[in-house]
Amino acid sequence: MGVEAAQLRRTPLYGAVIAASGRMVPFGGWEMPVQFEGIGVEHRAVREQAGLFDISHMGQFLLAGESAAEFLDYLLPGRISQLLIGQMLYAPMCNEEGGCIDDAVVYRLAGREFLLVVNASRIYDDWNWIARWATRKTRLQIDNLSDKKAMLAVQGPEAGRIVTTIAGAEVGDLRYYHCMQVEIEGADVLVSRNGYTGEDGFEIICDVERANELWTHFIATGALPCGLGARDTLRTEMGFCLYGHELTEEVSPLQAGLGWTIDRDKDFIGAKALSDQRKKGDYRRLRGFRLLERGIPRPDYLVVDGQGKAIGKVTSGTHSPTLEQGIGLAYLDRGSAKVGTQIYIDMRGKRRLAEVVKLPFVPSGVKRVN
Repeated sequence: MGVEAAQLRRTPLYGAVIAASGRMVPFGGWEMPVQFEGIGVEHRAVREQAGLFDISHMGQFLLAGESAAEFLDYLLPGRISQLLIGQMLYAPMCNEEGGCIDDAVVYRLAGREFLLVVNASRIYDDWNWIARWATRKTRLQIDNLSDKKAMLAVQGPEAGRIVTTIAGAEVGDLRYYHCMQVEIEGADVLVSRNGYTGEDGFEIICDVERANELWTHFIATGALPCGLGARDTLRTEMGFCLYGHELTEEVSPLQAGLGWTIDRDKDFIGAKALSDQRKKGDYRRLRGFRLLERGIPRPDYLVVDGQGKAIGKVTSGTHSPTLEQGIGLAYLDRGSAKVGTQIYIDMRGKRRLAEVVKLPFVPSGVKRVN
């Protein structure tokens, strides 16, 4: 245990998190807080008021130069070159077979400058993948900023009030999936309106030296420290994918319900494989389900039909603090994926009745239009 703990990385906010009574666990190679006051308390804080998350473990890559937009257009399924300055885009990053190397958020910071935020557990793989393809491009510079920057997320109905108090009123005018550079006490900070909870929220990127100062300001202004536990229950209620659960190198965006991220009129890595998969159409699809009996579904539980035939597998599952029942995400055979279909979750040999439902499980609180 001591050796494993010594190998885990720590974010710049580790000391502040410990001081706030964060209970630490290993996550994606990092030592991260799973909870502070409790998952239920933190979950409700985000749904009703505001929560504060340390997300400094996320990776950040800067891509710049005359070829940056063209390169990202080929690297990702979305049309990155059409983003306006200050606009952002969620995008899977596919391999040649159409599987997901990762899912990322792209920021257009300037005409020839982009920021790519990736998952913590995939930083090394993503960097090697991008560097491999970048060698084919001239007039392109790539820089791994992951150790130089910290990230915080303020999420919930009160997030706008809290962030504008610290970062200025103009931040409140940001549209969903847009970003802007602001100055906070003499330091340049990148603020974006987005998140992983389904509520109105902001993510803040700053130099590592300023992270503790911002953490303290956000707490003093009304945000409750929240851990990975609440982050997971919140994202599951929204049906958001988590890499390593809903997304892997063997799972395509089509299977994960992310077909809307794919521009079918351009060439990109994995385009042919995804086109062939779409035409064939016999792949399993990601669906949400709710238990009609007591229990909590867990990843890798089998999903079976009324005759006991395996028709899928659970990828994520939890007890929903909002709905007060077991919910989950699962890949289901095409004939079993229709909303309203009754299925069974095999929970260690005991079958629990469930129903396929439309996602998200709870209404979104995201502010998409000012």
